[in-house]
Amino acid sequence: MYYPYLRARQFELIALRELVQEGVIQNYVTPVLEPVNRSTNNLDRANKIFFENNFSPYLIMNSSQGDFQGDANVFLDYMNSLENCSFLPAFHFTNNSDDIRESIHEYDLKNCMLICMDGFIDDPSLRELCADDNIGVIMLLDPGNNRRLDSYLKGLAKTYIRLDDVFEKQVKNADYLQIPAHKLTEAHLFYNTDGYSGFSDFTILPKEFTNGGLTPRAVVIHLTYINEEEESEIWIRHFTSSTDSDSIANVQQKFEEAALKALRFCDSIQLNNSAISELREYCDGNHYPGLGMVKKISIKNHLIIVSEYLKENEENL
Repeated sequence: MYYPYLRARQFELIALRELVQEGVIQNYVTPVLEPVNRSTNNLDRANKIFFENNFSPYLIMNSSQGDFQGDANVFLDYMNSLENCSFLPAFHFTNNSDDIRESIHEYDLKNCMLICMDGFIDDPSLRELCADDNIGVIMLLDPGNNRRLDSYLKGLAKTYIRLDDVFEKQVKNADYLQIPAHKLTEAHLFYNTDGYSGFSDFTILPKEFTNGGLTPRAVVIHLTYINEEEESEIWIRHFTSSTDSDSIANVQQKFEEAALKALRFCDSIQLNNSAISELREYCDGNHYPGLGMVKKISIKNHLIIVSEYLKENEENL
């Protein structure tokens, strides 16, 4: 099972809404959403679609980023207020066992996810919390750096997920022009035999959160694919415009350059899905949809790639 870690922003949620409506990722992908925006309008729209399609992602109650970082009550109250709530509760652990226990008790929460990502110590309070009956899922960033904790968690009767930071972010979009195709992850091949119930990463996005963005000087489209020549590892290519990257002008032309490169590659390996079809429509129509839609297309493609692999190889995992 794949548990992609995404910020609950507009285009991330649109990507998930569309995939759920297409019936592509159910049973194989369970997103973990970190809300970072003050408005919950996009979450409301997503919740409606998720509920109608019996899809239940995790929603982090104590976001570590954005408008409400560290304020658990905002999203506990939000989730509690939803008439038809599709979300499941998740908590960042940052040596805050008492706060998490209090929230679980006050809101009568069950089957919570505990995320050990940043700013925590492997101490008895963490292990006691992990063993709590109300914690059903545990996610740990880079288990190799926490081997004793990793061993302990594997001994619990819990759903245990490894989280890896696999996307190599560059300072500028133009920097991707010189980066060749390379391996993004092989976790989908080994997570089960390595003792994990599932795997997670930040998709084609970096772990570091940035709020907003400027008009790009270069347009880049990040596409992942199964590399059959490399034992079915997931590889990534960065299709980048080559027109004057010192200027913010001609964004439409730069998008077309990047899109044409991407589509030629997709045709060469017969990669086609709803995300690639959408990219083709924008390119054929000479329409630049904006950075948010480009990101949405890349996220959709990645989630489709992973879910299709898991579906096709279910018996072997």
